[in-house]
Amino acid sequence: MWEFIFERNYLWGNGNFKNAMIISLLIVAILGIVITTIFFFKKTTNPLSIRILGVFYFILSLYALQIFINDGGYLKYFSWYFLWPLVLYNLIFIPIYYYFKVVIDDELRFKPPELILLIPFLLGIIDLFYIYLQPSIVYDAIISEAINFPEKRLGTQYGLLSLQDHILIRHFWQVGVLCAIAPKLKRFIQKDEHNNLKTILDKWLVILWSVLMIMAILAVFYIFERIFEIETFYSFSILGENNDVISFLFYIVLFFIGIIPIYFPSIMNGYPRRKSEQVNPIALDETENEILKYGLDEKVIYKKLEKLEEGKLYVDKNFTLTECARELEMPPHHISHFLKNQYQMTFVAYKNNLRMEYAKRLIANRYLEDNTIEALGHKCGFTSRTSFSTTFKKVVKVSPSQYADSLS
Repeated sequence: MWEFIFERNYLWGNGNFKNAMIISLLIVAILGIVITTIFFFKKTTNPLSIRILGVFYFILSLYALQIFINDGGYLKYFSWYFLWPLVLYNLIFIPIYYYFKVVIDDELRFKPPELILLIPFLLGIIDLFYIYLQPSIVYDAIISEAINFPEKRLGTQYGLLSLQDHILIRHFWQVGVLCAIAPKLKRFIQKDEHNNLKTILDKWLVILWSVLMIMAILAVFYIFERIFEIETFYSFSILGENNDVISFLFYIVLFFIGIIPIYFPSIMNGYPRRKSEQVNPIALDETENEILKYGLDEKVIYKKLEKLEEGKLYVDKNFTLTECARELEMPPHHISHFLKNQYQMTFVAYKNNLRMEYAKRLIANRYLEDNTIEALGHKCGFTSRTSFSTTFKKVVKVSPSQYADSLS
């Protein structure tokens, strides 16, 4: 496929800016698949919302890939990648709606009025079956016209609706979904403002909501521009002749949606929420209830840490924050956040405290009578006597030998 791309566009030689933007759609498609894979297979704190977000990024990657194929002029090479994705695209706002809903409400609950979300999907199903039930010559004619006259592609009549009708309805629904979410999102953001993880989540939700709204508005305006032949924004010099600013902005927004998870890596781990059954709302005032709801589940983490300490995993020389996170089945930044808030210490300080307590127990049991301080350090997870002695004196305030003398 790459030879087709560079043979047609001469991207690097001529500096064609629009072609560079079209290539960016391919990048979005690839990133979307990578992000989808991470969302579906990575262990997270609340997997439901992350998996729903993964569905959105999967559809977005297919969407970006088809725009790349159509607008890049590669449809003749990939004619099989036409029409059938329409049904999936008409679902794109549904994972958006339920992602925000699950994050805000901490649960997935379906309500009968939400069946209205399926209307664009059902219209897509009807038109898809209508075309596939026609003689093959009908489908071939649609493909041929899309390849030879791409400027007429949006006006192609499928069955009940044309392609531009489907795009218009789909993104009208997306605008409606985002407007319905807005009041709940505003109330959610105003809660628990001093929680660091919640602050990151708030920024992510606001940015995601904003770019999705811009994406929908641009798509709606793009269709109106062609239906009513609006030429106010049609020409844009940086794109070259016969290209338009709306497409240019739409490409940028799609690219931005594709890369923003990279700037919020903690979102890929999920956001820790306290399950409602673990909270007694009668016994808590409103402030405490919000802290528990949007904070880390302390009881569960305490139990996991106790199990870790009983197994003496901290004396392993390779015991890092990453290894600890793997044992606790929690994202590393959640562990750091918990230790900072509950123990007022970093992970390294927590690990060293556990090792020093273990060293003190060994010294109390006369370990140094038959072994050296270097051997004691190795047994406690240190690679050298110097690092062990330095850490011991820093934590216990005396050297290992002085501590042993004080006991005897």
